[in-house]
Amino acid sequence: MEVLIFQNLGLIGTLIFVSAYVPQIKHLLKTKDSTGISVASWVIWLVGALLLLIYAVHNRDMVFMVLTVLEVLALLTVIVLSIKYRRK
Repeated sequence: MEVLIFQNLGLIGTLIFVSAYVPQIKHLLKTKDSTGISVASWVIWLVGALLLLIYAVHNRDMVFMVLTVLEVLALLTVIVLSIKYRRK
């Protein structure tokens, strides 16, 4: 029972954490402008998330795996949109 409570808390925390990407993604989609966004910093963040995903899979930590998979998807979305909407 205790494990289930903490897993649910972890999943709720995961949703809150990943929701932090939503404003950036919405802004990119609305303005179609990535001026001021450092793609390099987002790529570094992506590499870190991928390393954490490897760690989570190795430890078979389901909550951490869900978190990092969602984070990787959000990071890839920001990176792709930033490159797509780069002003030339």
